[in-house]
Amino acid sequence: PPGADYAQFIDIEAAMYRDRTLFISTFIDEETANSLISIMLYLRNESPKDPISMYFNVPGALLRPSLALYDLIQQTKQKCEIETVNLGLCAGMGAFLCSAGTKGKRNAMPNSRFLLQRTGMDEVFRGQATDIALEVRNVKKWNDRMEEELSQMTGQPLERIQQDLKRDFYLSSDEAVQYGLIDRVLLPSPRKRAGGKQDADLGAFEGEGDQRYQGEENKGGWGSRTQTPPEERKKDDDDDEPKIMKN
Repeated sequence: PPGADYAQFIDIEAAMYRDRTLFISTFIDEETANSLISIMLYLRNESPKDPISMYFNVPGALLRPSLALYDLIQQTKQKCEIETVNLGLCAGMGAFLCSAGTKGKRNAMPNSRFLLQRTGMDEVFRGQATDIALEVRNVKKWNDRMEEELSQMTGQPLERIQQDLKRDFYLSSDEAVQYGLIDRVLLPSPRKRAGGKQDADLGAFEGEGDQRYQGEENKGGWGSRTQTPPEERKKDDDDDEPKIMKN
């Protein structure tokens, strides 16, 4: 613990929570949503003005638990910034939640994907036809609500959102920026060589017959180190030609 004079094992999730970082990597159901809500409430009360980071790699999410988490994100944004990052895939309500962060702080990795879609019932519903019709009508109402919020977050007309979500709607990270779902794609900063003139690369070679690693001097005339070409080496026992035994 901070300020303590003894060591204590801390698992990776607890260490990330101390840094105000949440990593969501599973399907968001009621249990996962409640856990995230409790953590966000704690972080918000502990330090109301410090930003919170949320990293997503979510294969999907239930509708109503996701809307509960979305409402808390909207309330928390009034006090502190919430940064969101799509690490790989944000599908369904996962894409919706990734877009719910603070404007200017909604990010994605270069190879990330988004899947926008309407969400069905959270679980199998059994009952009479009238009861099933009521549940379907209720799910449709919450999907309509989600589309309205998505229209506000992206700046897209509601009619276009409704048209796009009639089928599964995939977006790359660059397309998500153009759509208004996120604000930027996180790209690695190019590293420079010592001279500062060229970008560094991995394992680059230079030359053909006079082959050497970049940055090394050719001192031996063969390869990048002082060596004798193989044809000029003296043969030892290991280099002898194989002998054929005759019957």
